[in-house]
Amino acid sequence: MKKYTLYIIVLFFVFGCGRKAKTESNELLAFCGASLTNVISELSENFEKENAVDIQLNFASSGTLARQIEHGAQPAVYISANEKWVDYLIQLDLLVPETKQRVAGNSLVVVVPLDSPIDSISFQSNLPELFSGRLAMGDPKHVPAGDYAQQAINNAGYAHELKDRILPTKDVRSALMVVELGEVEMGIVYKTDALKSEKVKIVSEVPDSLYSPVGFYASVLKTKNNKQTLGFYEYLRSPEAKVIWLKHGFKFE
Repeated sequence: MKKYTLYIIVLFFVFGCGRKAKTESNELLAFCGASLTNVISELSENFEKENAVDIQLNFASSGTLARQIEHGAQPAVYISANEKWVDYLIQLDLLVPETKQRVAGNSLVVVVPLDSPIDSISFQSNLPELFSGRLAMGDPKHVPAGDYAQQAINNAGYAHELKDRILPTKDVRSALMVVELGEVEMGIVYKTDALKSEKVKIVSEVPDSLYSPVGFYASVLKTKNNKQTLGFYEYLRSPEAKVIWLKHGFKFE
């Protein structure tokens, strides 16, 4: 009886572990820039319907995610709103260089709270004089949207006037939220985020000649370079996915 009981326990342990391993292998973690929340969530749901995989998503600023990967985080796919963070991780030998691909583009706009008296402005018509408070945008040090916005501010000649009036946020979604709450009079965010909000209005397009082209880059972690990961990675660049990217306001050049 004892031998029989021991045999059952061993079988339970072996097959139980096997099921657990199988479940874990069907999980795929993706690190994505905060501005991709809506589009990547929809893309992931669609991919899951056609594939036996459970996609877990972690959204934050691209720089924050890159630092997490540098310090040991193990996502399968990393999607950055700035090419430099992908290159940074490639230099650390953490990403597969050949998988670095631009998947979509975006643009910057100036937004104000919905009840603001400002309806339309020109970004290059002395912007600092058009509002009296602070300007919200992602922190240029680690938020790509903030980096692009700072480029535009510098190239438009506003750096000195706005130096002490910028409210840096942890990611571009936070910059949008601050404007939505009316805590600042104005903000610079991605057009795709602004279009999703019912609490702000776009008052100006930031001329794309003032900042580097906005590109979202997908890449695969070296330790997760397998068939399942590559399947999701390729789907992000597929014609089916492109329709969804466009629906959410992203663009292709």
